[in-house]
Amino acid sequence: MGADSSKAYEEPACADLFEPVEAAPVGYIMTKVRGVPQNPLFDVKMFESMIDTFETRDTDVFICTYVKAGTTWAQQIVTLLCNGGEQGDKSYGEQVPWLEALAAPETLAEREAPGYTLESIDAMADPRFFKSHATFGDLPRGKAPGVKVIAIARNPKDTVVSLFHHASSKPEFGYKGDFTTFLKVFLSGNAENGSWFKHVVEWHAASRADPDHVLWLTYEAMIDDHAGSVAKIAAFLGLPDAGDVVAKTVANSTMKSMQANKKANIGMNHLRKGGVGGWRDYFTVTQSNLFDAVYAQKMAGTGLAFNFGEGLTM
Repeated sequence: MGADSSKAYEEPACADLFEPVEAAPVGYIMTKVRGVPQNPLFDVKMFESMIDTFETRDTDVFICTYVKAGTTWAQQIVTLLCNGGEQGDKSYGEQVPWLEALAAPETLAEREAPGYTLESIDAMADPRFFKSHATFGDLPRGKAPGVKVIAIARNPKDTVVSLFHHASSKPEFGYKGDFTTFLKVFLSGNAENGSWFKHVVEWHAASRADPDHVLWLTYEAMIDDHAGSVAKIAAFLGLPDAGDVVAKTVANSTMKSMQANKKANIGMNHLRKGGVGGWRDYFTVTQSNLFDAVYAQKMAGTGLAFNFGEGLTM
């Protein structure tokens, strides 16, 4: 999976629909890594060095998502599949650490890559599993041709609601504003992780160009067919799925079971609600209509459609 496996997405500005909103003036604290807004705890130089110099292996696997798109769920599924469907001794963050979190060693790494350093990552036995929120171009893919990626995307209306709660509850972001303002920041591509559209479209294109190395899943399809999605992940990774492994993995990766499991829930509102269509409790009709108009422009010609709940697909 080379860096040229996906054609760069040329994102429409939609300047006729709304005025872009920056994060900083509305009290949403961020740092930028190669132009992409990221968690302010990151050391930018360390982050960029990791993108450029991390040494991958052919057996490495990344779970890569835009933020708040089922990342923790996928980490837990992989953790369980690695242990016959049971939790075992490791939390999801110990089995599938967020690699780039090591560029924020004092705080973020403790939450998202507990016990790891770059040196201990280098000493890990194969196969290694990592979480990432990288855009296609910024994945620390190294030079190993066999690297695999599980790319997961969630419909953007539910994503922005979840990200709003994330930004409001994680202290480093400092966001105290309302949802209306946050929505405009998101549509402007200035929320954490940058443009949802660019992230999703480019990873989807990569999956179509190289399906042997990039597995494309949607959060909504995983909810609709939990067991089938677990089986797809196991097959893609070559992990054992015989007997009751899939059934055990499903049982131990439901929202209820994860919320009650200290090895699957770091607190801080990290596992809030999940589900499909909860955006309807937050969006006004005017906001929804604006969002749909922006979505239509930015997704035109991509070949992508998402399930927005209650029978709405677009």
